[in-house]
Amino acid sequence: MTGTGNPTGLVNGGLETGSLAPWTCQTGGAVVSTPAHGGTHALLAAATASQTGQCGQTVTLAPNTSYTLSGWVQGNYSYLGVSGGATASTWTPGSSSWTKLTVPFTTGASGTVTVYLHGWYGQGSVYGDDFSIA
Repeated sequence: MTGTGNPTGLVNGGLETGSLAPWTCQTGGAVVSTPAHGGTHALLAAATASQTGQCGQTVTLAPNTSYTLSGWVQGNYSYLGVSGGATASTWTPGSSSWTKLTVPFTTGASGTVTVYLHGWYGQGSVYGDDFSIA
């Protein structure tokens, strides 16, 4: 989902603007054209021996409400989750093909959470695409 006015607050979920914004990443994170799950761009989280490569975006949702974050990931030890006003995550040990991950969560009183994608120390970069919150 892209654009402003998105009822779920997530902006540039498909990375199709070709820009990282409003995502922020640790060193090496970027928007890449290969591999892409849908469209022509994906998010690269650059995990190294000293960092998970986390990329995240803060979104504001309705307070005390249940949602499901979903996204497509590729790479070893790909983690997708939310932190801040809710804490939930899931991961896959990885593969060279795209895997869909879903993370159910319930917002707290503020409704604000940070959506994130990251890999694991020393396991190489991971990719994410087509993120959405429903």
